[in-house]
Amino acid sequence: MAVMLGNATMAQALDARTAGQDAGRAVLRTFGTRDALNRNLSQPMTDPAVSLKTIDGVTSFQANLTAPSSAKFLELLIQPSGTGDLQQVLISQDLNTDGAIDNVHVVPNLVSGVCANGYISCNAGTWDNCLPFRWTSDAAGRITEAPAAITDLGGCYCINSSCGSNLVWMNSGIVLKDLGGGIVNAVHDSNPDFTITSVATDLTTISYFGQVTGKAATAANSVAALTGSPAIATLSGYYRNWPLLSAGRDTAALSQANDPTSLYYFVANSGAARQAQGKLTTCVIDRVGQIATTVTPYTDSGTGSICTDHFLYMRIRQVTDSLYRLQILDTSPLGLIFPHNNCVWQSADPDGWHTIKDIVLPAPDPSRLGKIMAATFELKNISGIGCFSGVGSVDGIINGFGTAIQTSLICPAKDAQLPSYDWDSYFEYKVDQYTEAVDDRCTLLAANPECRLKEEEIDGVLTSQNFNPTGLTPLPSCKNFSGQVGTNRICRNWWRKRRTYVCDSQPYDFSAVGKRYGQVTTTTADNGGTLDFQDLRLGAGGWTPAAGSLVLPQRDPVATCEPACKTRQAKLDTQVTTTGTVTEMRVPAQSYDIFYRSCVDNVCPAEAGEEILKECQCLNEFVEAGATLQALRLAGKDSICSSNQKKPMQ
Repeated sequence: MAVMLGNATMAQALDARTAGQDAGRAVLRTFGTRDALNRNLSQPMTDPAVSLKTIDGVTSFQANLTAPSSAKFLELLIQPSGTGDLQQVLISQDLNTDGAIDNVHVVPNLVSGVCANGYISCNAGTWDNCLPFRWTSDAAGRITEAPAAITDLGGCYCINSSCGSNLVWMNSGIVLKDLGGGIVNAVHDSNPDFTITSVATDLTTISYFGQVTGKAATAANSVAALTGSPAIATLSGYYRNWPLLSAGRDTAALSQANDPTSLYYFVANSGAARQAQGKLTTCVIDRVGQIATTVTPYTDSGTGSICTDHFLYMRIRQVTDSLYRLQILDTSPLGLIFPHNNCVWQSADPDGWHTIKDIVLPAPDPSRLGKIMAATFELKNISGIGCFSGVGSVDGIINGFGTAIQTSLICPAKDAQLPSYDWDSYFEYKVDQYTEAVDDRCTLLAANPECRLKEEEIDGVLTSQNFNPTGLTPLPSCKNFSGQVGTNRICRNWWRKRRTYVCDSQPYDFSAVGKRYGQVTTTTADNGGTLDFQDLRLGAGGWTPAAGSLVLPQRDPVATCEPACKTRQAKLDTQVTTTGTVTEMRVPAQSYDIFYRSCVDNVCPAEAGEEILKECQCLNEFVEAGATLQALRLAGKDSICSSNQKKPMQ
């Protein structure tokens, strides 16, 4: 094996190296020292009077990150009833994040089903007389609900006793998050300035903490307001009354046990906690729908004859959505108002017309949309004894189905005549055909006896959690599929299933990798322009030797050390011992802080007030460092022999 770099590639590598070196020097100049980091990053992010600048210093902008957060801007309380419905849903809001509740909304209906953006209200304990509602809010963010179509909602599932027992109590964390998520999204739709910074839940309550990003100055920013938030108040309460800590621990564990995003949940359900080795694998099952458009022509022709007293009319009649009739009508000189004069012996349809041909199109189907693109009917070579020759045509799309069109045939001879004719028709039918298939990427995992289903989510509804079913079942939902004819609305019980399996795994065998690694590392030789090595490849017949060579790019000469300089800065030592202040005991009294700084472009980056002791060079201060460390070590030894036994200085 050999890898070669061409001249163009080599030049690009050198250009990239130069660009990287230039970028690194620019970053070091801006953030390379303590003062520079404070001046160019920390201050701009904490002081609104200081702007943050780009590395080149050309562009500056505000980057203040100290906008304070509110104690709580939204809280949701639920109260289940004996029928499983939520008999009370209470929403409290702090609209301007000043720490005070400004709006309280009580949902006026029973909540029988929960959706990602609303809820469904039915007769208590049943799934009868259900009404869908969607969360909405005004410009200030005040939440309310509005009647909606069931197709406007998504991710819905039933929670009352018609679908199972104690569904809310067993899945309160899921119910709270789904309700709260829909409410917060409705607030964001009307007022995107709200930003969520934290979420807290317990058995029947979920609280959202955040701020109004466009009005940071109005947020609670005093120490009193900050310590008024539940988290800080609880911690200070533990300090004053520590036995509450045990109760708090139990409450937190209960709250987070059903929260799959909490740290407690992750640890409690980890492989180590379950005393099992396993690998988490996620897969999806998708219902994939698509529209295929086809155009089908229907052509026909023939001959015939008919008895008529004077005129002949024609039309295309629509009987049903899929049945069309080609018809003609004989009349007297009075036209349509007096048909069949002298021809009453001739049989006719119940509507009085004579049918030449039935055109049958595909029957209606919920999975497809059909549309007639063309519908024409022509009479040609109409002639007979006692008649003037004529023709006629009708276009159902243009003239309309059922419209009678007079042909140019006239039979002025006395009594009835019997003209003959040729006819043809052309219909074109376009169909949007919906087809679907199930793309199951969980087949192998489901069939593997060493894999167990840990979690399943169907169309946003959590149906299985922590290896157990939740009892929640998603309601059917609909999707629109558009084609050339129109839009098909297809409804199904589910569209996507997302599953997480835990599969028992065996320890990985790295012996083959180790064998290869050992061969390569022990035979590698740097020849200046190339890097040559011996390799081993494992195939069907066992290990076989292989050789490799890499062309090395041009390498800059490397210095024997990183140039550094030594500086010192005078300081005032204010330490006090039992014998007095340090400055009174030390001779001389002046002390210094010693700094070692990496040189930039062979220049010592000494800061203001620093004295350069050694200019940029390869410094070797090992003796001084060793002496300092030894002094610190010996300072902790018993140097006065308190035990009356002499000890060696170690």
